[in-house]
Amino acid sequence: MYVCTANDAMPAEIMIVEAMAQFAGGLVFESRGFFTGIDRCEVLRAVEPGDVVTIHVELEAEFGGTFRFSGSGSIDGVDVVRGRFYLSSAQA
Repeated sequence: MYVCTANDAMPAEIMIVEAMAQFAGGLVFESRGFFTGIDRCEVLRAVEPGDVVTIHVELEAEFGGTFRFSGSGSIDGVDVVRGRFYLSSAQA
């Protein structure tokens, strides 16, 4: 879950995509990995201070140390951002 505040250093939509990548990394890496790409990312509406965004990520595929995920963020059950992104293992 991500809570948007008025004091965030970056736009909320960028923070949400970063949060999705962090959650995804926690699913597949014991130590560290690298955010290597993003594809088909859509921001469906602005996220405003005070919004609570529920994040869902799903592993779609693995390609020899590179992992593809789909992710979405929703507010009160309504999608506000979605996309596909890639993480790579530091050992690959």
